[in-house]
Amino acid sequence: SQVAVIRNGKLLTVGSPDEIRSRAGNTQAEIIGHKFTKKTLAELRARREIASASLHNNHLTINLQKETSIAPLVSFLVKKGVEVEEVHKGIASLEEVFIEMVEEEK
Repeated sequence: SQVAVIRNGKLLTVGSPDEIRSRAGNTQAEIIGHKFTKKTLAELRARREIASASLHNNHLTINLQKETSIAPLVSFLVKKGVEVEEVHKGIASLEEVFIEMVEEEK
């Protein structure tokens, strides 16, 4: 099946869901833990390998730039006092890719 992404009447992309997700190229990481601070999140967001980061109920979701290793980011968080319990890395969902594409066009 094919998916089209349209914004304000302009066709942004067409392809299968997997093709669109892979074109975006962003890898996503989810880090579950405690003691995230506003300062640590601001420092994390300022790193060049981070496209975006958001925190909801002790779940930190990070959209990474292409070809980014998660290990240095986990080390950074631990050094800042974050208690990391779980780390998951994968490709962003189609919904997340859509939101990113629409925001880029603004």
